[in-house]
Amino acid sequence: MKYQLTHLIQSLNKEEIRNFKLFTSKYKSTGTKALVQLFDIIRKEKIDEYDDKIVDVVLPGSTKNNYYRLKNRLIQEIEDSLADLYRKKDESFEVFRLLRLAKIFFYKSDYEKSKRYLDEAEKTALKLEDYASIHLIYEQYAALIRNLSSINPMDYIRKKRKYNKIHEKIEENKFLTATISYQMRVTNFSGKNKNVHQTLDNIIEQLQVMDELKDSVTVKFEIDVCVRQSLLQRKEFNVLADYLEETLQKFTERGYFTKQHHNYKIIMLTWTINTNVKIKQYKKALIYVDRLEDALKEYNGLYYQQYLWIYHTSKFVINSYIGNNKLAIELGEKALKEHQLTIGHPHAMVYFLNLSTVYYNDLNVDKALHYLSTTIADQSFNNLPPVWKINLKIVEAIYHVESENYDYAKNIYDNIKRTHRSLLKEEAYQRESMFLDVLRDIIQQPRPFKNEKVKTKINNFLDTYPDFEPAANEGINYNIWLSSKTKNTTYYAELLAQ
Repeated sequence: MKYQLTHLIQSLNKEEIRNFKLFTSKYKSTGTKALVQLFDIIRKEKIDEYDDKIVDVVLPGSTKNNYYRLKNRLIQEIEDSLADLYRKKDESFEVFRLLRLAKIFFYKSDYEKSKRYLDEAEKTALKLEDYASIHLIYEQYAALIRNLSSINPMDYIRKKRKYNKIHEKIEENKFLTATISYQMRVTNFSGKNKNVHQTLDNIIEQLQVMDELKDSVTVKFEIDVCVRQSLLQRKEFNVLADYLEETLQKFTERGYFTKQHHNYKIIMLTWTINTNVKIKQYKKALIYVDRLEDALKEYNGLYYQQYLWIYHTSKFVINSYIGNNKLAIELGEKALKEHQLTIGHPHAMVYFLNLSTVYYNDLNVDKALHYLSTTIADQSFNNLPPVWKINLKIVEAIYHVESENYDYAKNIYDNIKRTHRSLLKEEAYQRESMFLDVLRDIIQQPRPFKNEKVKTKINNFLDTYPDFEPAANEGINYNIWLSSKTKNTTYYAELLAQ
């Protein structure tokens, strides 16, 4: 892959950069100085890694072949430094360490010591319910059996069959739940997928009836995922909020949230925040935002970088919902000043979209359009699911209506109708289709909110879709926007009145 080294270096955070420097200083050898120099040149974007000048800078008087070898060595050094840094951040890495040692002593023909490491690896893997590693461990036991008569192969055959069965069932259900999660995520949990209820119920039933899995913490988390997804798909938000609160407390009391399963704790806290927002329990949601912040600091910030922007998004959005919109803007901008966020980050699009809406709440349409355009103009926009594309473009059209750029708004409307013509005919997209019909008249008619025909269409839409659902697909809620226009009030005033 071209620019592999550049992409690798630019992906490193401050902790990883610092660790790389310490790692290379531990194992100084010929060429280490050139290695670090090349690293810094590329990190600071002084010279392109394919520029011929770079050879003379880092390896004066040398050849391109030597430079390419240096590049490959630097890639390996960075990868080794990352492995060194993260070896204690994931308990499953310990299994691989023990397995590697078992193989080393196997090669040294010290079979007894090899077995001791394998026994320890097996014990650790079973504690972690790491059945994928158990398979690798038993492969190594099979190699040892040929050299150690003290090992009874039948014992390991029985255990291998037992754990293979458990692993296969867990993996099968993981793939099913992952598929469902993907289907729901690409529609932004809008409930547009109607065929997942039975699948979720079947998975829960299968997981609960397997005797081998009844004490498995991993399976308890899998069941929790299925229950959460099922309640979300059915939009039973009040039930879901109660379930999450009770399950969080139960799992905490039972000690399930170990370092290995800390990721589940963060995900469950995030779900609890979002669900309380859905049912408009904003103050309770903020309590869980504080708990999320504490959780992100646990285990030396194990998942801090991964979920930091979910925390910041939650904090400023909820403050906007409870009437502190100025504070929401301050919090949103402060986070951007303190931490780098590029559009390529997995949570960047949601962050920028929500920051766009709080600026719109503040009547700052230019700033709102700036942050929305950040997401729409990026190449990743083309890879979004249709429901995201439609709703983001609708918000863009709304902003241009507010700025009285009606020609631009009409172009956006035409693009949506042309690009998603067949999809907008489907039942699942009737809300979007009906709103677009109203939006077209608002764009084209003079003084549309005094026009009886337009007012009738607006009232029909509000009667058909009367409920306001916080944090739904729409960055700007269509109901509230239309209602504010008919009442001649601001969008944010109408939002707070809900």
